[in-house]
Amino acid sequence: MVLDTASDKLAFKSRLRAHCLALIQQRIDTATAAMEQAQESANNEDKSSAGDKYETGRAMSQIERDNYAYQLSVAIDDRNQFLGIDCERLYDKAENGAIISGGDVLYFIATGLGVMTFEGVKVVALSPKAPLSGLLRGQVKGGTITLNGKSITLSDIF
Repeated sequence: MVLDTASDKLAFKSRLRAHCLALIQQRIDTATAAMEQAQESANNEDKSSAGDKYETGRAMSQIERDNYAYQLSVAIDDRNQFLGIDCERLYDKAENGAIISGGDVLYFIATGLGVMTFEGVKVVALSPKAPLSGLLRGQVKGGTITLNGKSITLSDIF
């Protein structure tokens, strides 16, 4: 993929931002549905003649609901942090909101979604708190980083 002009880079970044936001929203929707299902399961647990079995089933459903509630909370926090990052400008150094091209990979410092293929390009969406974000932060075009013993030249930052 060739992104030569500023408008090409901004358009790509805008599409990637929308894609990441959709993935985060999908996590929110999935956690919400799973949490509601676990709560419904806890509410519908039948009383059995063995009271301990009923209580154990309810407790397990409640734990499951709490786990999904935690996942939901994390996803909402991720979305809120992501929305606070300025992705509508070009950067000349690696910082939150920047896309860094290194080798055949684009690193997007914005949200921790991991490795994905977007528009035929391998993208690593990094949380600003991730160790790799720290390694990249402050780097400029032409700089190098060492990742897993391999030297990577940063060919573009935007």
